[in-house]
Amino acid sequence: MKKYENMMEAFVEGELQVMRSSLGCCTCEQCLNDVAAHALNHLPPRYVVTPAGGAISKADTMRIQHLTDVRTALIQAAQVVKENPRH
Repeated sequence: MKKYENMMEAFVEGELQVMRSSLGCCTCEQCLNDVAAHALNHLPPRYVVTPAGGAISKADTMRIQHLTDVRTALIQAAQVVKENPRH
C-alpha cells in the first residue's frame, strides 16, 4: 500500500495546464505527458506522507523561485518534445 506522494507531480501537472497553449509544442496527450515527464526528471521530488506535509509543500509552491523553477523546466521540456515528438 502506497503511503507517500510526490507533490511535484501535481505542481507540474497544474502549471502545465496553465501554460499548455503558450509552450509552442503539440498539445496532444502523448506530447503533454512527455513534457511533464521530462520536466519532472529535471526537478527535485517533493515527497510527503501526511496531510500536514502536503500543506507545507503546497505552501512552498507559493514562493516565486519555486514557480520559476517549474515553469523553466516546462519550457525546456516543451522545446525537447517539440524537436522530438513521439506522437
